[in-house]
Amino acid sequence: MLYYVTSNKEKIITAKKHLDPHNISFTPKTFPITEIQSDSIEEITRDKANQAFEILKQPLLVSDHGWDIPGLNGFPGPYMKYMNEWFSSQDFLNLTKDLKDRTIILHDVTCFKDSETTKVFKADFHGTLIKELRGKADPAMSIVTFDNIKTVAEYMEEKISPFKENAVWEEFAEWYIKR
Repeated sequence: MLYYVTSNKEKIITAKKHLDPHNISFTPKTFPITEIQSDSIEEITRDKANQAFEILKQPLLVSDHGWDIPGLNGFPGPYMKYMNEWFSSQDFLNLTKDLKDRTIILHDVTCFKDSETTKVFKADFHGTLIKELRGKADPAMSIVTFDNIKTVAEYMEEKISPFKENAVWEEFAEWYIKR
């Protein structure tokens, strides 16, 4: 049995979309995990995996994201979750409306953990901050697009992953099948 420790429905949809073709199934599991304060998404993800394993004692996956907006000197980094709690969609739009560099980078990190192995998989996704709100989801998702067609929020409303390809899940699947 493989567990995916997350309460994020979008993360579950994305993982399922990319792991189902490889016949890799998982059971979503939710319980409180303390998130350490760190500027490193990898360090945060590893720590969450270690905490989850201490509770479950079963093979598991934990994932986390960090958002890098070069026009804001890398803000919000690993603090996007908190930013989405504090800011409205309009606040986020106001914060980014005058940026010349409208690039946003999603740093995606997934960690597999069992009694013998801790393995981290990483990928970056480059997107664009648009200047209008489209879709309803976490505040930033209404102005972020990775394909210049729809925002992440619009994909989420359709229960579709905004990523047609996902190097993290593909790399994990290849590694997991081989082991």
